[in-house]
Amino acid sequence: MSICVVYPSGKLGDLIWHLPFFKHISSHTKQKVYLITRSSTRSKQLLKNETYIKDIFYNEFKKGTTNYFLEVLKIKNFFKQQKIKEVWILDKISRPAIAAKISGIKKIYGYGVGAQNFYITNKSRLSKKDLFLHYIERGVKFFKTINIPINYTPPSINIDQDLLKKTKNLFSGQTKKTIIVYGVDSGEMWKSWPQERYVELIKKINHQHKNIYNVLVASPKNIKYAEEILKNTNIKEANNLSYLLIEDVACLLRLADFYIGNDNGLLNLAAALNTKSIGIFGATRSLSHSELIYPVVSKTGEISTKTDRLLDSRGRVIKDKSLMLRVGVEDVLKKFNFLFEKK
Repeated sequence: MSICVVYPSGKLGDLIWHLPFFKHISSHTKQKVYLITRSSTRSKQLLKNETYIKDIFYNEFKKGTTNYFLEVLKIKNFFKQQKIKEVWILDKISRPAIAAKISGIKKIYGYGVGAQNFYITNKSRLSKKDLFLHYIERGVKFFKTINIPINYTPPSINIDQDLLKKTKNLFSGQTKKTIIVYGVDSGEMWKSWPQERYVELIKKINHQHKNIYNVLVASPKNIKYAEEILKNTNIKEANNLSYLLIEDVACLLRLADFYIGNDNGLLNLAAALNTKSIGIFGATRSLSHSELIYPVVSKTGEISTKTDRLLDSRGRVIKDKSLMLRVGVEDVLKKFNFLFEKK
């Protein structure tokens, strides 16, 4: 019997949060699972060493009526080719539920919100209000609702050891130094700390501590953005490695002593790779699912206590980059110094 898990988000951090759920399904069914997700997660490269995943299939979940029906057929064909007998949809999306239904699959599990409600087979479903919960809280509630409770533990990722050895060559001569990786951008740039604050932070860390090696990482489209930060620090012991592939970045994060960055995918990836990670949360509520994520929030407190982002009166996310100014350089520096002293 073949099992398929569908997770349609294209965000790396969201995918990482869901790894314990994928593993839980594999454990419950006693089968390795197929995973359908978006290519922007780069999960084929990151998850190739996970023993609970059999294979990964990319589907982009594009908007538009034509794309909707084309993707239903595409997913249906995948189910047929892989002889899928059980589907788990960790989202409210309806396309894979419809594809499973017309494929004659008898076990179709999903959150049951919206149109998906007509096609899934689990009787207990989540409510619309549950969609406002954090992804982890939502997933935990879903499995509890269908009587397959999960003891959620922080996600972890296995690294290719040969690739890890090759990545070490990037730090030849730097092994006795403290390596800090800075994740300076975000898939949603309004959640990014200003460039000038990264510049100030890096300068202060290197002024207060000796033998620091600084590495900046951003997405390929923001290489120049990271380069501007690096240039303005005027520090020799630094490098911009934003050109690396995601599997190389994973090795880099595994080798680092610390990660400092925005609420983005790399923050969650670093923690999943057992690296102490300082997250800057000015525009979003801080994370608490991993002991390796050390959040820095504004002195005035969390952006919201009820939702993971600030919402307006109509329930829409307020995407205001000035919210990141709520966290000061000294706030982050204080957290780093605390962790550095415990190193």
